[in-house]
Amino acid sequence: MWRGARVRKLEESSTPSPGSRRWLQPVDGQGSGSDPEFFASRPDLVLVARRAAHVLPGLSLRYLDITGNTVRRVSLDVPDAGRGVVRLDVHDTEAPFGLTIRELEVATCVAGGLGNQEIATVLSCSRRTVATHLEHVFAKLGVRTRASVATLIAAEDAYVSPLPTSALVLPPALLGVLDDEEPAPRPATSRPPARRPAILASVYPVGPLADTQVLAMRRGARLAVGEISARGGVSGRELEHVTVSVAPDELLSTVRDLMERGVDGIVFGNFPLPVTLPALAAANASGTPVLHSMTGQALSERVRADPAGLGAVFQVCSTESAYVPGLLRTVGDLEDRGAFRSRRRRLAVLQRESTFDPGVVERVQRQADYAGWELVFLESVADAALDFSDIVSRLELADPDLVSLSIFPEPTLRAFLEAAAGLRESATFHAAWSPAAPEFSRRLGGLSEGLLWSTVIGNVDSPLCTAFEQRFRAAFRADPGPAAAAVHYDMVNVLAQAWSRASRPWDFVAVREQLRTSASFGVTGAHKFVGRGQRGLSYPDETGDPASGHPHLIYRITGGSHQRLAPPLAG
Repeated sequence: MWRGARVRKLEESSTPSPGSRRWLQPVDGQGSGSDPEFFASRPDLVLVARRAAHVLPGLSLRYLDITGNTVRRVSLDVPDAGRGVVRLDVHDTEAPFGLTIRELEVATCVAGGLGNQEIATVLSCSRRTVATHLEHVFAKLGVRTRASVATLIAAEDAYVSPLPTSALVLPPALLGVLDDEEPAPRPATSRPPARRPAILASVYPVGPLADTQVLAMRRGARLAVGEISARGGVSGRELEHVTVSVAPDELLSTVRDLMERGVDGIVFGNFPLPVTLPALAAANASGTPVLHSMTGQALSERVRADPAGLGAVFQVCSTESAYVPGLLRTVGDLEDRGAFRSRRRRLAVLQRESTFDPGVVERVQRQADYAGWELVFLESVADAALDFSDIVSRLELADPDLVSLSIFPEPTLRAFLEAAAGLRESATFHAAWSPAAPEFSRRLGGLSEGLLWSTVIGNVDSPLCTAFEQRFRAAFRADPGPAAAAVHYDMVNVLAQAWSRASRPWDFVAVREQLRTSASFGVTGAHKFVGRGQRGLSYPDETGDPASGHPHLIYRITGGSHQRLAPPLAG
C-alpha cells in the first residue's frame, strides 16, 4: 500500500510505483516536470515526449526504459489534435514476468521478428547464450512458442528501450517515438491505445480538526468513486482513488507527494487557512484542479487576486459572509409569519479567529443595517476556545436578541452553549455548519434544543438527493447527515464530469476551462463557479436564480430533529 512521506493512509487506494515522475511537453517550446533534475539527466526521454506530441495525437503507448539495472515504466498520453501537449509518466518498476533485463531484451527481439542468430549479433553474444535466455523466457512466461512470447510482450507493453536494433518489426507508434529519425506523420495503430487511469486524491484532516464531519465526507467521496467505477469510469478510463488523512502541519508535504504521484485532481477537506494556502499553491504550480468547500472569505479573495498562483482552485459553495444575511433574512420571514419575535432586534456575532479578516466588521455592520438590526457585539474567538466566561459576561451586558456563531469545531460550540446557557432565555442562538455533522443533536442532547443552524451548501429536497441518501444508508448503514457527505459526493462528480468533457484528465488547462464554463447539477444543487474567486453562489442572497447557486439552508433543532425553516420544503 502506498504511503507518501508523512501521509497516513485511511482507505483502500491504488498503489503507485515508488519513483514516479511526470513531464508535460508542448509541441513547441520547453516542457516542465515534477523532477527537473531527473529529466535534465534524461534528455532522451524529453525527446521521446516531443516526438510523441507530433506523431501520436489522440493516442497512448507504454514501454520499458532500461538504464543499467533499473527498469522504469514509461507512459505517453497525447490528447486529440489541437491541444498541442503530451504527458510523459515515468515510474520505477519491476521487470514483468520475473524476467531479467537481458531476458527482456531477448524477448523484445523475439517480438520484433528476429531469429536466434540475429539476436546474438545484435546483443553481441553467442547463439547458444541466446538459446539459454530464450529457454528461461519460455519458462517464466509459461509458453512454448516464439509467437506466444510476442503476444505476451505486446499485451504487457514490455518492449524495451533503448531498442536493441532499429530493424525490429514493432508497433509503428512505438517506432515513431523511439526511432532516431525526425518525427513522421501519425502512424497507424493495430490495437486500441492503453488508457491511463484518472487519479483522484481526497485529503482530510486528522487531529483536533478531525470530527464526525470528516467520516461523512470520506464516505460521500467513496460512494461517488464507487458509482463512477461501476459505470465504467471516466469516459472509459478507470478511476483510481487515493485517500489520505494528514495533520495540518503536514498538509504541504502531502500535497507535494500527491503532485509527485501525478494525481489528476484533489478534493480537500477543511483545513485552517494558514496551512491551506501553501498547499493550494503547490497544487496550482502543477496545474492540478482542486475542489473544496472551505468558506473563509479570505481564501476566495486570495484566489480572485492571484489567478496565476491559485487559478486551479475551485470552491463549490459561498463564503461565511453569506451566513449573517441569510440568517437575518430568514428571521425576518419568520417575524412576518408570527413565528419569531425579537425584543429590540439586537445582533451579536462571534467570528472564528482563523477566518477573521479586516473586512468582517464593516461587512457584518452593513448586513445588519440592511436588515434593520443593530450590531451590538462582534468579536474574534480562537477556533479551539473552551473558556467563554469573559465573553459570556460581556454578551450579557450587550443583551442581544440573536447570537450568531461562525463555523467552530464541535467541542468549542459545546463549550459556548454550556457557558451561555443563561443567555438562551432572552436570546436565540445560531450556529453555522457544525450541527450538520451526523447525530449532532444526539451528542449534544439538550444543549442543541432550539438551536438555529445553517449551511450554505447541503442536501436539497429533490429526487436526486433522496436517491443519494438511500444509497448512502445501504452502503454504510449510517445516516449521511444533511450536508458533509453530499458535498463531497458532489465534488467528486463535478470533477469527473469536467474530466469527461476534456480530452484527458491530466489536460489541466482544458479541465479548468470546463469547470469555469460548464454547469453541473448534483445532490446539493447547481454547481457553477461564477462567484468571486471561482466559487459558488448562495441563493437567494447572492443570486436570484436557484439554478445558479446553492440554497442557504436554515434549520431549527426541535425534539432532537432538524426542522428546515428556509427555504421551505416543497409541498
